Amino acid sequence: MKTVFDQLQFLSARDGHLYMEGIDLIDLAQQYGTPLYVYSEKRLKENVNEILSSFRAFHPKTSLHYAAKCDATLANLQIINEAGSDIEVNSGGELFKALHAGFQGNQIIFNGVAKTVDEIKLAIDNNIKSINVDSEFELKRIIEVAKYLKKKANVMIRFVPEVSTGVVKGNETGTHESKFGITQDKIIEVYQECLSHENVFNIRGIHFHIGTQTYDLKSFIDAFKVMLKMTIEVYQKTGYKPEMLNIGGGLPVPHLIDITASQYMPENIYAMLRGDLSIQQIAEAVTDEMKSAKVEIWAPEFKDFFNHCELIVEAGRKVVCDAAVLLSTVENRKKREAINENWMMLDAGFNTLLEVKTYSWYYHMLSANKIDEPHIKHYKVGGPCCDSGDVYFDIDEHINLPDYRKLPESTEVGDIIAMLNVGAYGTPTMSNYNGRPKAAIVLIQENGTVSISRNREAYIDLLTNEYALNQLRKDENK
Repeated sequence: MKTVFDQLQFLSARDGHLYMEGIDLIDLAQQYGTPLYVYSEKRLKENVNEILSSFRAFHPKTSLHYAAKCDATLANLQIINEAGSDIEVNSGGELFKALHAGFQGNQIIFNGVAKTVDEIKLAIDNNIKSINVDSEFELKRIIEVAKYLKKKANVMIRFVPEVSTGVVKGNETGTHESKFGITQDKIIEVYQECLSHENVFNIRGIHFHIGTQTYDLKSFIDAFKVMLKMTIEVYQKTGYKPEMLNIGGGLPVPHLIDITASQYMPENIYAMLRGDLSIQQIAEAVTDEMKSAKVEIWAPEFKDFFNHCELIVEAGRKVVCDAAVLLSTVENRKKREAINENWMMLDAGFNTLLEVKTYSWYYHMLSANKIDEPHIKHYKVGGPCCDSGDVYFDIDEHINLPDYRKLPESTEVGDIIAMLNVGAYGTPTMSNYNGRPKAAIVLIQENGTVSISRNREAYIDLLTNEYALNQLRKDENK
């Protein structure tokens, strides 16, 4: 069986401590405090390269647009750009930050279900690669903004493939039950509307996204088949031929869940967290569907239709997830004698790692300062927030997360717990709940230098953008 160190080779054990890229994580915890996010530049670049090389081996005209919502730390965005990735954004703020990080307009794709007029203006002004149209109303809004600016908007149409992936419902985005995309019965009408405004639009292609952490290869294939057939139908009825086929993201990451979890965890959740599907498997299977020989079987006259198309992948979690570790200190312990339960309270809770609460997401735990000791004792683990839901297990049915975490028997207050695979959705969803300053982020650079990429907040930062009552009353009397 593969160990954590087999799967995350930038981690190692030495003298009882956990190391990352040759750096003692206990030294980092002592120097920068906890909670502390630690990212690896080398791993970020390796992940970008794995995605691009896997897809380009089968379809050379493939581009990666990293999903900025997963982590938009400025230094990390610049590393991802240097590694050869473009970017996908979901708001005007992410677009602004992408531009500030050095991405050019032709590297940026803009998704989202509620784009404002100002956001659309920003996108058109910067001549971004594509605004992915999410509804008929949004199409009309883009027309109005483009006419006002007297500039053309580059667009793709996001449609609903009606493919369910079996993951957590909140993470499925490819069916009519989700809020994303235009249903198939409206697609021809939308393309016709676009084509009737040639002075306003450059229509780049078509897009779908079925959700995160997709574990079943069939889901990718089924959605892509729907896209290919719909693209041909659009051509037959409108004469439009796409430049780009955008298959979204959802590439899975192994979350190091213990194999024994299959005994209590729903099969689909276990498969989602195991994330055993490789990028090469996905790349080979998806690209095979667009090959001339395959298309010729079901649409002979269109066998060479897709050869020229750029294939776009909007991966996010796969790029950053396993490139980071979160360090947290044990701040309290207690024992429920009557039921023989041992509890450990950490200084990182859902204010620092929100998906534990929102999606019952599993993050593997290791004792960073006692890494050589057997992790065999069961502990209930909670965060610091004044909320019963701020725990690392499910508080209701106890089916999606393990009830207990295995840590060394000697675990005590002051120990440092490392949580793995935290690089996606952790940093952007941090909050100041309970008046807790947000965690710092450090980067281990390829040359071994450790640098702060985002400062830890101080108490004074909790007052940012707020005004005291005496200031408000003073303003009233002006």
